[in-house]
Amino acid sequence: MAVVQNSYSETIRPAVAGMVANLTNADADTRIVETAAGIGFGLAVGQGAGARGAVLGAAAAAGFVGISIRDVVLDPSDGDTYQKGSTIVVLTEGDIWVVAGGAVAPGDNVVFEAATGILSSLPADATHFAIAGARWMTGAAVGGLAVLRLGGALPSA
Repeated sequence: MAVVQNSYSETIRPAVAGMVANLTNADADTRIVETAAGIGFGLAVGQGAGARGAVLGAAAAAGFVGISIRDVVLDPSDGDTYQKGSTIVVLTEGDIWVVAGGAVAPGDNVVFEAATGILSSLPADATHFAIAGARWMTGAAVGGLAVLRLGGALPSA
């Protein structure tokens, strides 16, 4: 009989990008991916052209609709990405693990980069938009994992 697994790590990683951190006040929507290259996990998602459409990032703060949740049942060959035309799950309220695009600290405000959907606490400007009611719950260095909380108050268009 073939051995499937013969060694085990003493520890496991605590989280991955797009993983819901806990279910306290968690709420999510489903949408359809319109971005040609798809949308990765743990990134800002914006309103697409269709009523239930979703695109990576957004051209303005008012376009923000949530953060992409990791889906463990996606085809592994898709490389942790929701493909164009597929259903995406988007967190609209609650806590989620994301990769910090800049150093963040607990309590910092949250911004997303318009073209990439990467989240950080950089100052808001023409390409970085603040997310109303969002807060970093844990800190991280650039590229590290941190918990981000969405307050559930989506901006009005």
